Amino acid sequence: MKLNKRTLTVKDGKNYAEVIFIGDSHLGSPQFDQPRFLAMLDYCLKNKLYVFLMGDLIETATRYSVGAGVYEQTSIAQSQYEKMVEWLMPLAKKKLILGSLRGNHCIRIYNESGVDIAKNLAKELSVPYLEDACWNYFRVGKQAYSIYSLHGRTGSKFDGTALLALERLGAPFHGDLVVMGHAHKCISSSVIMQKVSHGMVVEHKKHLLITGSYVKYGGYAQTNGLPPSKLGSPKVKFMSDRHDLSISW
Repeated sequence: MKLNKRTLTVKDGKNYAEVIFIGDSHLGSPQFDQPRFLAMLDYCLKNKLYVFLMGDLIETATRYSVGAGVYEQTSIAQSQYEKMVEWLMPLAKKKLILGSLRGNHCIRIYNESGVDIAKNLAKELSVPYLEDACWNYFRVGKQAYSIYSLHGRTGSKFDGTALLALERLGAPFHGDLVVMGHAHKCISSSVIMQKVSHGMVVEHKKHLLITGSYVKYGGYAQTNGLPPSKLGSPKVKFMSDRHDLSISW
């Protein structure tokens, strides 16, 4: 299992570092909300916020994909790839991208050709390639945070079942944050766990986070009876003067 170790800079006058978890933009889908996505990238660049890429940045529909996506997508996979590299490169040059996961849409091309387009994207951006899942270790000031990240595969339709799926999936991983994409939902929660340490009962809070999308309602989701979901990406503040984090949208 890989461990992605990163040290996050705390800005002058702040006691935290901020990370935006961005994924499931699906550039190439007819439902892709390009203005919202580009606004988020611009916001991160202007404010020098760290970005963590959660996978499925591009649609990459093929002849063997489920449904008619190969005919409906607005551009071919190569064009999608090149455009995403162009959009992310300013953030990469500023060393703001902490890592990049592979999503199930990228695996379509890998399964059919052996070409890992997500790995190529990470290499071109010169950012850590984290494959399908990865442990991360963020040093923020005097604090250290453990984050288990994965793109995910849950087919849950509703917020409650998606969160339950993440809680079950994250059960074996004892960290500060378990973060997952894929579900196209903006959801966060936490679980309190107890353990005995040095003869005392202590509590540990594990945060759970599903990282949203940039796919407007319609198309596949509407055809298959999935509910509409809020769009966008979550911001996580990792405190530098105490061991704590907060999630906002």
